[in-house]
Amino acid sequence: MKKILFVVESLSGGGAEKVLLTLIKNLDKSKYNITVFSIVKTGVYAKKIEKNCNVIYGLKEYSDYYNFFGKLYYKIKMKMIYGINTKIIYRWLIKGKYDIEIGFVEGFATKFVAASNNKMSKKITWVHIDMITRPYTDKYYRNLNDQINTYKNYNQIICVSNDVKKQFENKFKISTNVTVLYNPIDNNVNVYKKEYVLLENDIVFCTVGRLEYQKGYDRLIKAVSKLKKNKFFFRLNIIGEGSQRKRLEMLIEKYNLQEYIKLYGFLPNPYEIMSQSDIFICSSRSEGFSLVIAEAMILGIPIMTTNCAGPYELIEGGKYGLLCENNTNSLIDNMQYILNNKNILYEYHEKSLIRSKIFNLKETINEVERLLDE
Repeated sequence: MKKILFVVESLSGGGAEKVLLTLIKNLDKSKYNITVFSIVKTGVYAKKIEKNCNVIYGLKEYSDYYNFFGKLYYKIKMKMIYGINTKIIYRWLIKGKYDIEIGFVEGFATKFVAASNNKMSKKITWVHIDMITRPYTDKYYRNLNDQINTYKNYNQIICVSNDVKKQFENKFKISTNVTVLYNPIDNNVNVYKKEYVLLENDIVFCTVGRLEYQKGYDRLIKAVSKLKKNKFFFRLNIIGEGSQRKRLEMLIEKYNLQEYIKLYGFLPNPYEIMSQSDIFICSSRSEGFSLVIAEAMILGIPIMTTNCAGPYELIEGGKYGLLCENNTNSLIDNMQYILNNKNILYEYHEKSLIRSKIFNLKETINEVERLLDE
């Protein structure tokens, strides 16, 4: 039995962490002894992942430290983890040896696994983002060469889409051992598939994701405001949580959109709300794959998305969904087009179902296991 270590920074409600949960639930437990190391014990997926494998935390949740000295210890240890030489931190935090070590998210987790003193382990990393349009990982490295050398320590680099692979290779000039593997989609999504029927009442748009700048919800709210001024009425459901919540709430109040937009917060199961919508809309400034677009396709929901790496690939440049330019005005134009031509959504419903056939959980898990066993 192979011992596998997955490394992440937290188990928050992001797409990568959700993919990690799906992987761990479906990998063959008779072949793999799986451990997840998370820098911090925090996140909505923590308890679910704990039920499926061994989980180790570098730090407890901040709220678990009750007194002044406990909170001071948390802050000092956090600064040490991110501030001291990564090889020292690895030796400090990782006990025991593993056959395979996986940096499952970009940035610190990737740097952390590359610093492993276990010369015998196979090292794999996942790339979930467009490294050129969303280069947030650069802050973890001294310079570009430092980042390139980190990736050269890996035996396998897995990119979640062809566009992500292309951008990765363009930035780092690394093409050896770089492969593409779409994210696994949990079969539970299929349970919520319903007959697609457009009702006579108002169109319902839906979007799912972290409330962060990258997701573009600020400009989506501005698009809704413009359409309201043009005398359209419809609803937009936003499912997710994040640091931008207060700013988005202020925008909704500023434009008086309380009857148009509902912020649901994070939902462990967003599929019931998604399946009741008429169209899924992705307003992201940057994406690597877009797990929620794939899930929406499985549910048969028509797709509208801005032009960024993963979504563009998933809808094949407009063949399987409506493609907007990556700006507010294009969101407005395409939303208005749907509001004026809602019967076209039946056509895009069928296109979503056709495209969803590329997502096969069993095949994806088999491919992951093949990479683990090589």
